[in-house]
Amino acid sequence: MRLRTDRRGVSEVISFVLIFSLIVTSVGLVYTVGAQELTDVRDYERLNNAERAFDVFADNVEDVSQRGAPSRGTEIKLADASLRTEGRTRINVTGDYRTGSVDASRDFATGNLTLSPLTFEVGDTGRIRYAGGAVVRDDGDVGSGRMVRRPDNVFDDDRTMFTLVQLEPRGSPVVAGSQTVRIRTETAAREVLIADSGTYDEVTINVTSRYAPAWREYFESEGLDCESVVAPSGDDPGRVSCTQTDVRRLHVVYVKLVTTFE
Repeated sequence: MRLRTDRRGVSEVISFVLIFSLIVTSVGLVYTVGAQELTDVRDYERLNNAERAFDVFADNVEDVSQRGAPSRGTEIKLADASLRTEGRTRINVTGDYRTGSVDASRDFATGNLTLSPLTFEVGDTGRIRYAGGAVVRDDGDVGSGRMVRRPDNVFDDDRTMFTLVQLEPRGSPVVAGSQTVRIRTETAAREVLIADSGTYDEVTINVTSRYAPAWREYFESEGLDCESVVAPSGDDPGRVSCTQTDVRRLHVVYVKLVTTFE
């Protein structure tokens, strides 16, 4: 009788240990999965807020670069993210005048112009980037960006009107933390690179960017033909080359804006 009682006691202890271990493991699993889901939701919401703020920023840039406003300010809440005016997006525009024309010397090229993008980044989760009038959002994977705001350019049946906006940081180009940052934007220079009424066989726009596929989708939606596309890989940016034919009016403006984090 004594032996049977001892065995029953040992069995109850083992059962208790197993049940307790199962409870602890379950609680730990729920906590781990739940905490990760909460983190993902928080990061997603931060990107949503940043996307809305960047849409306002793009409006303010257009006020300064195209509508003559002396300056504009845009507030963005970081919430454990970083904001920087760094990186490189290169754009060049070329116009080939009608073949055989006596005005063939009017061929046009901007050369490579480097635009410093403004980027809101949440660790490896994702980023929102403004470059050349476009706002792009990605989920952290190279080349995954989608254009959530298109540049204010014109590609009609017979004309191309393109504005190149370069951001030049004043002071520190990077700020990080949880505070609310005000981005002050002011005009530093504005130059009409070409304003020509003629007939160009082809106007070609080349973009070198981490988000080359997003630029390709944008240009193709505007009716341009994009044949040369190199997808981004690792630290190497992608490239896209798109062409519009039989352009009778070519207007390209270059604007340099100074940005300050306050």
